[in-house]
Amino acid sequence: MELSKDQWIDTNYYKYWDVLYHLSCNITRDQNLSADIVQDVFVYIWKNYTSLTIENPKAYLIQSVRNKSLKSLTIKRFDTIQLEEAYNALVDNEVLSKEEETLFKEQLLSMIYCKAQEVLPTRCYQIFILRYSNKLSYKEIANKLGISESTVDNQISKALKTIKTTLPYSVDYFIILAYLFNVK
Repeated sequence: MELSKDQWIDTNYYKYWDVLYHLSCNITRDQNLSADIVQDVFVYIWKNYTSLTIENPKAYLIQSVRNKSLKSLTIKRFDTIQLEEAYNALVDNEVLSKEEETLFKEQLLSMIYCKAQEVLPTRCYQIFILRYSNKLSYKEIANKLGISESTVDNQISKALKTIKTTLPYSVDYFIILAYLFNVK
């Protein structure tokens, strides 16, 4: 027996709303936005019911809420705490594809670079960028800038300490930098 549009919406809304809401909350970290996302998915289905073929309602709804939640992240401007929480939740729940995981890491890294540019002296920032963005060794940086390797080491240490004390979150950015750029 095929359900009518209203029956399908009512049945699946009450059956899956909690799961969908919590999934969206884990991604967006925003309860109001998550409730809106779940509602929007059901409104879309209600409006387009006759043109949709939904064989597995739960899978369709989860994928729709996941996609809409992730899309909301690209629109919303994050602070570092929100981005870290969203990233950790997505990784913990295995919601991110490899491409999405890379995107989040790139966003975290971008925040680190912005903070570095904001708080570091010009020369220190230049050395930081040469090391982590250009992937140069201490020796290569020293040769390029005409300074000693120990100066490079001191400037990198200073940069990392300064950034760590000014970033308002706990993510271990050393690991992110090393992972993204394979710096040894």
